[in-house]
Amino acid sequence: MEIRSSLSVPPARHLGYGLNPLITLLKEHGIDPLLVMEKASIPEEALDSPTYQLTPQQELSFTSEVIRALNKPELGLIVGSRYHLSAYGLLGLAVMTSENLIAGMQVLYKNILMTWTYMQWITAIRDERAYVSLEPLRDLGDSHQYMIDRGLVASHIIFKEALGRDIPVQEVFLRQPEPVYADEYRRYFNCPVHFNAVENCYVFDSSLLYEPLLQAEPETARIYDSQCEKICAQLARNYTFSDVVRNQILSSPREIFTLETIADQLGMTARTVQRKLSQEDSSYKSILEDVRKNLAVEYLQTTSFTLEEIAVRLGYADSSSFCHAYKRWTGVNPGELRNAQASDKPSRN
Repeated sequence: MEIRSSLSVPPARHLGYGLNPLITLLKEHGIDPLLVMEKASIPEEALDSPTYQLTPQQELSFTSEVIRALNKPELGLIVGSRYHLSAYGLLGLAVMTSENLIAGMQVLYKNILMTWTYMQWITAIRDERAYVSLEPLRDLGDSHQYMIDRGLVASHIIFKEALGRDIPVQEVFLRQPEPVYADEYRRYFNCPVHFNAVENCYVFDSSLLYEPLLQAEPETARIYDSQCEKICAQLARNYTFSDVVRNQILSSPREIFTLETIADQLGMTARTVQRKLSQEDSSYKSILEDVRKNLAVEYLQTTSFTLEEIAVRLGYADSSSFCHAYKRWTGVNPGELRNAQASDKPSRN
């Protein structure tokens, strides 16, 4: 058995906030990120704009400059250890609510465009062992091994977090010759590490792929997965500020959001958010309504959640508020819709 990520060619651009882990490291070492960004031809606005898109040349040049500035050949292992499920927003929610680890991997790989990778991801099962491997989709220059190391460690961490316990790695295989920081691999993975191998991968007991995840909730996972597919479609075209706000709401659907909380999460004032949305002929209220409406329809059509549960998931104070909103959107009372769905189901004799 084998599952592969959906990317067969490298993405044309990544969103600028994917640089944040490296920028944080630079600041921790007392290095001004703007000086490094200038060397990579990245404008200062990339730090503040949630829609700024980096070319591969900019991103890879910046990564190479950071490696040189910090003089840490093991940087990929360091940065990879800072990636957690929470950093992936809605995609992280879709993974952690999947039925089991292999289902979570399928969601992740299908929506890999929502991550910051230039890799082809593969999970294969051979002789009761799971092999998680990755191979570059393009020439990564000086950032090649950094990207390999970051991906191996980051994936291991997010899979552990989804499962809710450790995933003991049995062996690690790397194409590169043994580097000066070889002991760092052994220290992190706590297992034999083989260099000059035929692939870049780590190996663990395949039975772990079928264990229920800590927060498994398959009905919810299907909703999140559906929304992830829509975001991938957004990323395939020009990404707008309205998309940013929409995805921010989707990443925490149970919270009762206000314009002020969204602005705070984006590091902007409420007035700035309003102005940017207005420039796209949009508004915060219309986006929030649209998100809630689309999720409500999916919950009612594809899950068995009660109206009270749906109301909580959409951030309403009670089911009455949700029912009023749904009837305003569709002209139909959701309680009547649920009763009609129940009557349409065949009875068991």
